[in-house]
Order: sequence, then C-alpha cells, then structure tokens
Amino acid sequence: MPRTLLSKRDFYFVALMLICSMNLLGQTEKNTRTQIKELRSASNFSAKNPKYIDLILDLAKDQIRENPDTTAILLKEGLDLSLTTNYKAGESKALSTYGYFYFEKGEPEKALEFNLDALKIANEYNLGSEKLKALNNMALDYSLQGKDALALTRFLEALDVANTINENGKRIDLNVSIAALYSKNGDYQTAITFLEIARNLSLKLMDDEIIPYTFINMASQYSTMGSFDRANEFIDKSIVFFEKSNIKDWLSHSYEQKGSIALKQKKYDEALNYLIKAEKLCDELNFAYGYALVYSALSECYLGLNDLEKAEQYGKKSLEYGHNLNVETVIKESNDLLSQVYHRKGDDTQAYTYQTAYLELYKLGADEKFKKGLGILRSKIEFENQKQQLIEDQNKEIAKQKKYVYFAIGALLLLLIFFVLIYRNNKLQQKYTQDLQKKQSQLLQHEAELSEANKTKDKLFSIIAHDLKGPINSFYGLLELSLTGDMSKEDYNRLIPKALNNIQGISVMLNNLLEWAKAQMKGIIVEQRDLEINSVLENTIKVLTPLALKKEITIVNNVMNTNCFSDKDHLIIILRNLISNAIKFTNTKGVITISANEKNNFLEIAVADNGIGMAAETVELLFKNAHMDSTFGTDNEKGTGLGLFLCKEMAEGNGGELWVNSEVNVGTTVFFTVPLSK
Repeated sequence: MPRTLLSKRDFYFVALMLICSMNLLGQTEKNTRTQIKELRSASNFSAKNPKYIDLILDLAKDQIRENPDTTAILLKEGLDLSLTTNYKAGESKALSTYGYFYFEKGEPEKALEFNLDALKIANEYNLGSEKLKALNNMALDYSLQGKDALALTRFLEALDVANTINENGKRIDLNVSIAALYSKNGDYQTAITFLEIARNLSLKLMDDEIIPYTFINMASQYSTMGSFDRANEFIDKSIVFFEKSNIKDWLSHSYEQKGSIALKQKKYDEALNYLIKAEKLCDELNFAYGYALVYSALSECYLGLNDLEKAEQYGKKSLEYGHNLNVETVIKESNDLLSQVYHRKGDDTQAYTYQTAYLELYKLGADEKFKKGLGILRSKIEFENQKQQLIEDQNKEIAKQKKYVYFAIGALLLLLIFFVLIYRNNKLQQKYTQDLQKKQSQLLQHEAELSEANKTKDKLFSIIAHDLKGPINSFYGLLELSLTGDMSKEDYNRLIPKALNNIQGISVMLNNLLEWAKAQMKGIIVEQRDLEINSVLENTIKVLTPLALKKEITIVNNVMNTNCFSDKDHLIIILRNLISNAIKFTNTKGVITISANEKNNFLEIAVADNGIGMAAETVELLFKNAHMDSTFGTDNEKGTGLGLFLCKEMAEGNGGELWVNSEVNVGTTVFFTVPLSK
C-alpha cells in the first residue's frame, strides 16, 4: 500500500545496513587470522603487544554473528590483556565490542552499559578512534530501538569526532546513518544532503569496495521518494558487486531492497523472486535481523498476491523476530499486516486485536518532542553549514586582498548577511513551531480515537463475559435436567416459558451486539429503498408480542399504510429496539402506543409508553456516552446499553434524527424520522 513517509522496508533495511556497516572498513576475518598467526610465530612474540590485542578484538567482532561462543572467549582474552598491560585503547575497544555483542544477543540495556563504560575511558584518555566506536555503537542501537532523538544526538557527536581525527570511512557511514533518520521522519531534502556528502566522500576515496554500500542507501531513498528507475539503477550496481565478491549478508540486503522496490510498484511476482533469494541467504547466515526484514516483506508480498495463508505465516514469523529483537518498527508493521490478513479472511476479532496493537505503537511513534528536536537540530545544522561557507568565503577574500580596508568591508558585509540569516532562521523556526502544533493536535486526536477503541473492546468483552454467559448456562442446566428426568412437570411448565423469554432476550442482545460491532469495524452501511412501514411494524410487533403478554402490556399500532425511503434492516432494528425498551421499562398492564405523522418531507414515528420514565438529567446523558451501563427493567430485564445509541446512529445514517421526551413515573416517548422519498 502507498506511503508518504519512509516505508517499513526502507527503514528496516537502513537499520540492518547500519549494524553491518561497523565491519565495512575493518580487516576481513581471513586477514586478521593471518596477522595473528604471523605475530605468534615470531621469536619475540608477546601476548601483551598492543597490536596483538587489537587483532584479537577485531577477530572477536568478526565472529559475533557466526560464532558467538568464540567471540565471548576472544573478548575476555582481549579485555584481560588490556587490563593487565594498562592498555586503555584496548580496554575501551573491548568494552564497545562487548556492547555490540550483547545487542546482537537481544540485550540492549547491557549493551548500553558496556558502551557507556567504553566512552568514559575514551573521554578520560582522549582516545579519538575508541570514542568514535562507542558513540557509533550507541547511535546504531538507539536507531534500531526506535529512539531516534538519542540516535541522532549520538550520530552527530560521532560525526564531529570523525571529522576531527579525519576518519573518512567512518564519515561516510555516519552521513548515511543521519540521512536515514531524516528520511524516516519525512525530511527527504536533508536526507539527500547527507547522502550526497557520503557519496562525494566515497568518490574522493576512489574505493570500489565502499561505493556499492552507499549506492544501496541511495537506492533506498530514491525508492522512498518514488524515483523507481533511479533506485533500480543504484541497486543493480550493488547487486553485481556483492554477487561477484560473494558478500552474502549485503547481497541479502540488496535482494531484499530490489524486492521492496518491486513491492512499491505492486510487481508482486518480481518482488517474490528477489525476496525468496534474500530468505535463502538469511538461512545460510542464520541472520536474525535479516529474517525480521525479509519475513515482513514476504508477508506483504503474499498479501498482495492474495495468498492469505502464507501472508499470515510470514507475518507471524516477522512479529516473533520483532519481539525477540525488541525492534519496535518490526512489531508495529507486523501487527498492521496481520490485521489486514485477518480482515480479508473474515476474522474481524483477530483483525481488531492486531489493529489495536498497531494503533498503540503508532501512538508511541508519533513523539512530538522528537519532531521538535529534529527541527531544531536541522536549523542548527543549516546554520553551521552556512557559517562554514561564510568562513571559507572570508578566507578566500583575505587571501585576495592585501589591505585591511577591504577586509573591514568584507567583515561588515558578512555581518549583515549573518543578521539576515538569523532573521530568516527565526521566521523558519516560527513556521516549524506552527507545524509542530498542528501535528500535536493530530496526535491528540489519534490518542482520543485509540482510547475510544479500547473502551469499545472492554464493553464487548464485558457483555460477553457477564450478560450472555449467565442466561446461556441457565438454559443449558434446564435442558440437562429435562433430559435426565430430574425435573417435575410443574417445574418444567413454570421454567420453560421463562427460559424461552430469556433466549429471546439474548437474541435481541446478540443482534444489537453484531450490528454495533459491525458499525465499529466498518461504519454504518446504508442501502435505502422505498418501503411500506406498516408491514415492517406489524412484523416487529408480532415478534415482540410474547414479551408484552408476559407483562400484560397492550401494544397499540396507530400507523396507517405509509411509505418511506429507508434501509429496511435499519428500520427493523430501530423499531425492535424502541418497542423492546418500552416493554422493558413499562409496568404490568401498561400501554405502548405507536404513531406516525408526515412533517416537512419526513415521516416522524413515535413510540410512547406509560412506564417509569426518566429524569431530565438522565435524558441529557443518553447519547453522550455509548458505553453507559444498561438499567434493569421493571421485571429485572437486562440489556447491553447499546440499543438506543445504535438506533440514533442508524436514524442519522438514513438522513433522519432521533430524540427522547420523558418524565419520571409518567412515561417515555422516543421520536425518530426517516425520509418520505429519495
């Protein structure tokens, strides 16, 4: 389905790409093992050699996915050697690698603890490279957990360190990571700016092994913006490189991205081909984050192909991995997919359950504070970029001019531009504030809708648990006694009519519940046609006459043969509920009168009783809360509290109105109108 914001697959892909990028510029496992072997074979070998400790830690990092047990052994060796030799860079590096190790195991709190310890040592001993590793680790972890504000802060800190120590490879990674966060939040202009910086750095390095990684991310962003030809151009180049180099995890990402591009174009067969390739590579690597990504995409693909069984299967797998890895976006989108699957299968109860879970996560994702933070950070970055450009212009001017007078003129000009920029930025900030206030209002509306959905669910469960269970159990017990012969004829004659009345009451209650639940899920569906109202009314009275006779209530029908324009099912439900309510709240030997009058192209129908009536305060509250508890009738009859509210919705859905007049101990009259003609 189309999206205006960053799609789930684009974001998941970026998240998985960020984790893999930690190994992008490092040594390969084979080269690391070779160097370790060469050091150990030297005659003057010492395990306390800092170079040997670094290689042990590099090998530990390379083994995290395929051999976690080996990683644990190597990390312990590297950390112990660093502590023994007081090698602070090794100690910080070991701690940050422990952070990476525990995050892969699904223990983000423990990962954060180790990364903070690594950062503390790096700051204390001014270790730029180690500080960069710790900051990048934390930023990646926060990003995968959906804590984007914290992730962006750490990425910007890391980028500052990378610029200071001139770590160009990591500068590429960080610019791509920051671009991904802005793209996720719909700020594509800023995202493309950072991606272009990353691409230019890659081209300057002229490193063919770096450019394909950047191309994957360029493809992701162009796909998000709907430039599918451009996206396929970049992803195809990356696929060629990774197939040739046999880099399986990145090839899996590339296949998945290619499939996602096809998905957005609704080319489901093409998408399925690439996604199956990606799944096979994940099987070879036992790649947990890869499974979460590919399973989600396969679920959406099979949903598009209308293969609901497979869509359900992969949706549940994706949801399981999302929970295991504690990745909020995977959980949210898996719930959304499963809701659509069950809705198509006709299981609206399951669909409602998953939709509720999705809406709860959607509410959490709309974090207004982060939106504001992004706007402020963007303004700060724009200001810093402009300031940097001004400084460069100023330096060029100084180099050209030899006299102080020209320098003074240039400085004044720059100062004027500076104030103009401040004024402009203030104007922009005011605009951002207005936009944020508007989004905050939308968020509050979503919160209210979610709260209403929860009340609906609670009401439904309460009715099923209390109002239906008791009568059904009683009827079951009565039938059981009758079958076993343990009931006398007198008891049988006395209890069976009461049980039948209870079952009839349950039937009315269930009809109301079903109509109400359908209205909650799909809205009121109206199919109006010309009707003769008296025949509808007579049939309804006939159905309810046994209930009236039990209380010796007389029903008087004063409605003549009159036509109207209405949905027949809705008219039956309205009349049944109003007459049933009148019987419920009318004392023994009471009278119920039904009449109709034509007024202003509408037919006004009135159902009046001489029952117990209601106070004015109660009448005012009738339609203010759809979840009010029902009041017991004069013969202890029980309802759901939904009937009258459902009647009002249906009357209004047919173009009419419904209102109530009542007086305590005098009686109640309920009026409703329907159009006379189309």
